[in-house]
Amino acid sequence: MNLFSFFNSLFSFSVSIEIVCIAILCSLIFGVLFSSSDEFNYPNMLNALLYFSLFLLFLLISLFGNDFTCVNLNSYYFSQFFQLVLIILSIFVILATRDFVSSRKITKFEYDILLLFVLLSLLCLCFADDFLLLYLAIELQSLCFYVLATFNRSSNFSTESGLKYFIFGAIISCFLLFGFSIIYITFGSISFESLMCLAQTTETSPSIFFGFLFILIALLFKVGAAPFHSWLCDVYDGASTSVTLLFASTPKIVIFSIIIKLFIIVFIDFNSIWSPFFLFASVLSIVLGSISAIYQKRLKRLFAYSTIAHTGFLLLGIVCASIDSVSAMIFYIIIYAILTVLLFSLLIFSIITQMHFPAFIANWTSSSLRNYTFTISFALVLFSIAGIPPLAGFFSKMTILLSIIAQKYYVTALFIVIISSIGCFYYIRLIKTFFFVKTSKISFWISSPKRQAIEVPMGILMFSNLCFCLYPNLLSLIATSLSLILCF
Repeated sequence: MNLFSFFNSLFSFSVSIEIVCIAILCSLIFGVLFSSSDEFNYPNMLNALLYFSLFLLFLLISLFGNDFTCVNLNSYYFSQFFQLVLIILSIFVILATRDFVSSRKITKFEYDILLLFVLLSLLCLCFADDFLLLYLAIELQSLCFYVLATFNRSSNFSTESGLKYFIFGAIISCFLLFGFSIIYITFGSISFESLMCLAQTTETSPSIFFGFLFILIALLFKVGAAPFHSWLCDVYDGASTSVTLLFASTPKIVIFSIIIKLFIIVFIDFNSIWSPFFLFASVLSIVLGSISAIYQKRLKRLFAYSTIAHTGFLLLGIVCASIDSVSAMIFYIIIYAILTVLLFSLLIFSIITQMHFPAFIANWTSSSLRNYTFTISFALVLFSIAGIPPLAGFFSKMTILLSIIAQKYYVTALFIVIISSIGCFYYIRLIKTFFFVKTSKISFWISSPKRQAIEVPMGILMFSNLCFCLYPNLLSLIATSLSLILCF
């Protein structure tokens, strides 16, 4: 009876998790039975399962808000919001994946099963309220990513990058578990609710310092922040473009929500310990991401370093540890996720008819002569990511900078503005390649013989990017409301 009560309390806090678990079992049984059936001539099950996953995600949106309430109602609303964002972004990822696997003739139905397992782990992360569930969800996500990173077994580069990711990830998992163990030994609890109460009456000690140190190393590795960023560049470049889209978008927003819960809510009383680590990692990420990207010749490696720089901006919101900074951080996460999905969706659209991925920037010379509408869209997204007004990316960076200025980090703010201005060079260089560099023999033709499933969502995201300046307060009000709900 006690065992039944344990599992009932573990899995009944979210209807979404239960539905995804049932969907995984059904997809696994359905895929194994039919894909190995000689009676049906060994059919390709991946397309059918991807459509089933899309139906599942729309079902989750229709059931949004029907989850069981948890102990901390404020944390529940915060988790609900990130769950909704996660499901919406997953729909775009599945649509882009559907186009990609069709063009690349990928038929293994396990691809969709892995995507569902990633969704399951991220949903568990959204509602994790203790170290045990948090660790298990992160490990489930990591195991799926190890397989997805090496899914393209015909590429030696993909296999090498996936192996590096696996080795580093296994070591970091030990760090995370060791950090959780030290915190448990120190406080005597793994529940966020209990830890938040105990932290108010516990004095700083070396064990707390080392516990935070190991946890911070692991979490900074997971989000790809410097100096634990080397795996990110290899995985971005070596993995398939659809897998890179998954890496860059959905996991990051959920892990940052966990960071907000842990350090802004649970361990806010120890901000004198963890704040310098976040400040160092954020500034180093912005510097390395902005400067190193200038020297990149491969497109996805350039975007990887750009991601590292944006991660640094997000970590600045944790450094300030105020309501305004949390609001700015939530605001930045949503804008960044939208722009990332849009960027890689455009990338998938451009290579949908290519036999080989145009990996080098030199392959994109005079792209405007081949598909002017696409190139203009790509350039606008790059301008937005660089933070050029009045596009959406400008407002996200501005809110972060205003929040750190409000906390009197004047020198840090000035330094970041200078580095970010220097970092705009590689975006401008890429746009210059699109429009002003003469075509060569290694250039490729951008065309699509038929309509793609991602075109309509891409148009919606592009419209929101261009017209965000008309209604910037809508998302800002949502972010402010969430920060107030979470911090009070």
